[in-house]
Amino acid sequence: MTTKTPSSLSEALAIFQSKVKAADKNGKAKFPQPRTYSLLEDVIKALQPATELGLSHTQTFDFVPLEGGNVLTVLITTIYFKDQKLESKLPLKDMDGNNVYHDLGIAITYSRRYALAAAYGIGSEHDDDAESITQPPKKEKGTRATPTKPKQKLAPVSEKAKTNPPITTEARNLIVDQLKELNSLHPEKARELADSFKKEFNVPKVIGHITEARHGEFLALAISKIDESL
Repeated sequence: MTTKTPSSLSEALAIFQSKVKAADKNGKAKFPQPRTYSLLEDVIKALQPATELGLSHTQTFDFVPLEGGNVLTVLITTIYFKDQKLESKLPLKDMDGNNVYHDLGIAITYSRRYALAAAYGIGSEHDDDAESITQPPKKEKGTRATPTKPKQKLAPVSEKAKTNPPITTEARNLIVDQLKELNSLHPEKARELADSFKKEFNVPKVIGHITEARHGEFLALAISKIDESL
């Protein structure tokens, strides 16, 4: 696969990403429009050449106790290279439906494939999701964390951010696009989802309040379920 032996984790990932751009897309979905996407099996298969570079990974779970006796489940994806490692964490939404273990299984599979693809820097979704973009959503106030001026200090990380990490701009944009498409094709479903989101997170509306990774996970899982029901 390569003509150069990497000496660091970042170099190994750079070589891998130059050779592997995206995973196969054997999954099919009807919403928000007919499209293909990568199954977890597709992503894992796409990552196999990484072993030739000395890269390996694990996906494990941790549990963070919260107030009121609740527990937050966190998916931990770790990439290893010699004595180096790169770790990312993704919280899973608390399941409270009638079939908790079934919903949890869906959430785990969904989260694992996105986390793996993101960690290795390869594509797993069809670009058709980007075709409906008309105007990027405005950035919510107070979400900027990267310094924009020389010697500008980073804002301190709040306790809330440590427990509920912020959603990435890319993930938020994708969710917003899917919500717009859902509202266009199935407005009743969109209203039901919006009501559910507002009730779950005690916010007045959806747009402008998708600021944390758990918000994106909640909406992505709900949209996936709507897709399966159509």
